Amino acid sequence: MLPIVGVVHLKPLPGSPNYSSFDYVLESALEDAKALAEGGVDAIIVENFGDKPFLKNVGCEVVACMSVVAWEIKKETGLPLGINVLRNDPISALAIAKAVKADFVRVNQLFYASLSPEGWLEGTAGEVLRYKRAIDCNAMIFADILVKHAHHFTDLEEYVENAERCLVDALIVTGKATGEEVSLSELKAVRRLAKMPVLVGSGVTPENLPKFAKYCDGFIVGTYFKKRGRIDVERVRRLVKVRELISRGSSL
Repeated sequence: MLPIVGVVHLKPLPGSPNYSSFDYVLESALEDAKALAEGGVDAIIVENFGDKPFLKNVGCEVVACMSVVAWEIKKETGLPLGINVLRNDPISALAIAKAVKADFVRVNQLFYASLSPEGWLEGTAGEVLRYKRAIDCNAMIFADILVKHAHHFTDLEEYVENAERCLVDALIVTGKATGEEVSLSELKAVRRLAKMPVLVGSGVTPENLPKFAKYCDGFIVGTYFKKRGRIDVERVRRLVKVRELISRGSSL
């Protein structure tokens, strides 16, 4: 059965322009995580989504606060856990993952480079993998290719060809922006070329999940699950039910 990873988008953390209260951050995150777990997701990934505009490298306060929230989510749900530190801070993500025993981290630009609203996102796979080894972190690395909200200067085939040499555990395919549907032709191409699992990382809905399911190994879902800015458990259940029908070979 194809796993569904639900996203907990954190409210603004200390130091970010819209920060209000860490109690509010923690309470909101736990409520969303409980809704995801109740709805039947297979794992949860925690992102500092409220920290707009994003930094390329976050402060110590973000690492500390995300560690606390992630630890509490893991205790509350017992689900496999992932960490993504925006905009592209895999070193901080690995530090958090080590502290909370997370199962994976997501890295927006692990190799090659792209131009984003935050500036150049440089691929630092060598440094990232050496840091992972140095701190003895067991988290898997899920890497975006042609990551959303960025301009790229190499093609999809080159990305996929270099994923293995960068020790990637899974590849993530997204649309061009948050919540935007993935290009089916791009997904098919990645599936054909990749030697590791492939995840669909944006724009998944009950309507389009069936067409993507043939060409991926799982889904990361954030936007669809939200209703008025919070995780809606009924939306989670709806998507999980579609996934289950597909897995059983039933008609929708």
